[in-house]
Amino acid sequence: MEDNIETTGDDWSARKRELLEKAVEYASEHGITETSLRPLAAAIGSSPRVLLYLFGSKQELFVEIFTICRERQFNLLLGALEATDDTAEALWHLWKSWLADPKRRALMRLFFDNYVHSMYGHEPYREFGPKSVDQWLEALEPMAPDGPPARRSATLTLAVLRGLLLDILATGDTERVDDALRSFLWPNGSERKDSTID
Repeated sequence: MEDNIETTGDDWSARKRELLEKAVEYASEHGITETSLRPLAAAIGSSPRVLLYLFGSKQELFVEIFTICRERQFNLLLGALEATDDTAEALWHLWKSWLADPKRRALMRLFFDNYVHSMYGHEPYREFGPKSVDQWLEALEPMAPDGPPARRSATLTLAVLRGLLLDILATGDTERVDDALRSFLWPNGSERKDSTID
């Protein structure tokens, strides 16, 4: 679809969805932290003028990209938890298939970059960090083991996952980080070898 001034409102809405999806794909492969609108627009078949018209600003476009990526990551967590009654197995599957997948490194760096903006209270990123934490805690709490308070267990699990993810992004030491996560998920060495998650 070509961008021109004759485009109708419905067409612009469809074009916005199309460009946003392409921008998400681009961000997943290349990251966009240091990207200006011009190369991004060229890569997804648009122009800076059109992107500003549709999204308002570069920051607002990036927030929409981050939000979609966060929601997809969260939906993968829910899918993994629903696919098995073994929380450790579900989290390991999510770790290997998404969080620590080398193909997702640019996207994960983008996630933490946005997280830092949220920590500093920068608009329009302010709510990104709290929303991400709350989403994951709500999903992990029902899966917490008997004993410690569920909120505490979920908080610890989330902290371990994100801490190890930062480690692997900084060092690339997959073997060491994977070993640490296995030790956390299966402290008694009871790791299952026959995963039930495809």
